Amino acid sequence: MNQLALPPAFKARMQVQLGDEAESFEQSLASEAPVSIRYNPHKSSEPLINDSVVWCPNATYLNERPVFTLDPLFHAGAYYVQEASSMFIGFALKQLIDFNQDLITIDLCAAPGGKSTHILSLLNSESTLFSNELISNRNSILRENITKWGCANTIVTQANATDYAQSGLLADIILVDAPCSGEGMFRKDKNAISEWSEENVNNCSLRQTEIVDAIKNCLREDGILVYSTCTYNEQENDAIIDHLLSSNEFEKINLNDLPDGIVVTKNGYQFYPHKIKGEGFYCSILKYIGESKADPKFSSIKPAMNYKKYLNEYLSDAKEFIPYEHKGELYAFPTNTWLNFQKIKNKINIRQAGLHLGTIKGDLLIPSHDVALSIHCNSSIKHIELSKEQALHYLKGETIQVDSDYKGWCLATYQQLPLGWMKLIQGRMNNYYPKSSRIKMNISDYEG
Repeated sequence: MNQLALPPAFKARMQVQLGDEAESFEQSLASEAPVSIRYNPHKSSEPLINDSVVWCPNATYLNERPVFTLDPLFHAGAYYVQEASSMFIGFALKQLIDFNQDLITIDLCAAPGGKSTHILSLLNSESTLFSNELISNRNSILRENITKWGCANTIVTQANATDYAQSGLLADIILVDAPCSGEGMFRKDKNAISEWSEENVNNCSLRQTEIVDAIKNCLREDGILVYSTCTYNEQENDAIIDHLLSSNEFEKINLNDLPDGIVVTKNGYQFYPHKIKGEGFYCSILKYIGESKADPKFSSIKPAMNYKKYLNEYLSDAKEFIPYEHKGELYAFPTNTWLNFQKIKNKINIRQAGLHLGTIKGDLLIPSHDVALSIHCNSSIKHIELSKEQALHYLKGETIQVDSDYKGWCLATYQQLPLGWMKLIQGRMNNYYPKSSRIKMNISDYEG
């Protein structure tokens, strides 16, 4: 077992922080990082059970890291590959929140989508999640993962905390998985070691303070703020919470029934890889006791009721949705998400909202990939079940042999889960799997 070449200043600080445990901590960083996945409760698939994550009952560790690209269930959104420690947020929120209520949640630093998909697994269908990522290429990855998860009650934005604060939007829950120095990722990402410096820790702390100072203005009275990082130092963790508590607008919340190995700090909960099966992680939960602002008024946007026939055709619960047309594209919104969309439409940069149904072409609708992966997709739509070999070739965008006399749009499925659209015309199959999502690796090396 080769020890990592850790920065001397980091090693010295961890020696003080952990004392006699510092050696065990360093040894853990030289071991193989565990692999964990969290299942999508909205999609039925056979679970790949090994051993479960203690603080997340619908998640499990895998014995080894498979080639996820070559698992059609991964592309279908049956599960999300997520570091186990960060799943603790679900454990915390379930102690504090009645998820039967219709809630507004903001995931401020959401990419690549682990916490957003996790919260979508907890929210009811009339709640709304604002999932935000400021960096463009990371926002693209976030949108792809939100689409796979299949929930329509999501609005993906590309904004900073100040944009949200100025919008007037008020939320019941805000998640701030703050940009940090990444000390908890040293085992998984060797670049994090070379990029680490005490100056970067200081810069991250300043940025984190600016973020929480802005986004706290979006909390309702008694709203919950979840602050987290993947780092160990006090400056980016407990000190940020000290800053918030000093405003007298927050009170700290203590959790019950903590799993073994999680360390209670002054203001939160710290995960160390030598004490739990996961990476470095910090989390603190606060209740907002300050005075919240009034919800913003919104300008009514006219729904596209003349296109409701397409909702009936493509959605199993069409009566629960409101149609909206924009530049030839048709969208469907759950009622409360529609109202929340109108609140912020002209105030925050929106990249994806509700469920994209498809493109209007005269009297026809070209169905979108989003609706194929949606949990609301009409179950009566014709589907063609594929073998794993067929599914992988379909995911590469190739034409596959289909034994069917059916003509028209149909869903390509694997283990009954939709992967995307195909169109059958006179014995020929047209593959409509999106070019941007297609498998690029040579799957023949793995077949057989």
